[in-house]
Amino acid sequence: MKSELLPLQKGIVYGPVRSRRLGNSLGINVSPSEIKLCSMDCRYCQYSWTGLHVGNAERFRGILPEPGDVASELRKALSSAAKRKIRVDSITFSGNGEPTLHPDFPEIVDSVIAVRDSFAPGAKIVCLSNSTTLGNERIFEALKRIDIPVMKLDAGGDDIFRKLNMPSCRVSFEEIVAGLEKFEGGLTIQSLFVRGDVDNCGKGAVGNYVAALKRIRPRELQIYTLDRVPAEAGLAPVPAIRLKEIKKVVEREVKIPAVVYS
Repeated sequence: MKSELLPLQKGIVYGPVRSRRLGNSLGINVSPSEIKLCSMDCRYCQYSWTGLHVGNAERFRGILPEPGDVASELRKALSSAAKRKIRVDSITFSGNGEPTLHPDFPEIVDSVIAVRDSFAPGAKIVCLSNSTTLGNERIFEALKRIDIPVMKLDAGGDDIFRKLNMPSCRVSFEEIVAGLEKFEGGLTIQSLFVRGDVDNCGKGAVGNYVAALKRIRPRELQIYTLDRVPAEAGLAPVPAIRLKEIKKVVEREVKIPAVVYS
């Protein structure tokens, strides 16, 4: 594993960075630059512990970027990339926490789509989300307008979900799965497996996880383990051989493509 935690992203738009999954990806950070804002405090997070651990970010508008600023910064970045003949394959909502917590997330999505259509029509819009806000209909509908919604699912039940992801909002594992089911297969699931104080890669845990995937029926699954030192020192990466075993079980039982990133 790499020995350092990732620094927080500075500013609204960053990159593009080369991604194995997304090609040349231009990142969009709609969270604060100074502190991580998230509805979960995942013990494996590469950005360390969550500074603003919230389920509703409305009262933090003063430190969040305005929709117009997001559109302006994206326009500048895409114009610069075009002048330098740098291809942008994807525009990805990521950054310092959970992007869908931004109170104006639906409006930001629409403005990003409009800028993309004008300056980089070949780029896919992606959102990396922890799946905790799907009960909000406005957020769900905004995510459906995104080309590639990549949603987190690290567990097959409430116990491991709470121990590993440590949500701050009043959301249950069942509510998350029900929200993911509403996509009717039009999403990608991203799952990170660990060993140690919390273990989500054992036979029983994986069995429950596969049962949840059968309900969700995503179009694809991305499987990971730790790459950098996590926030919680009591966790360890899962060997590649076990990740490949999980991939085979998913492909056999759920009948969806799965890719291991190790």
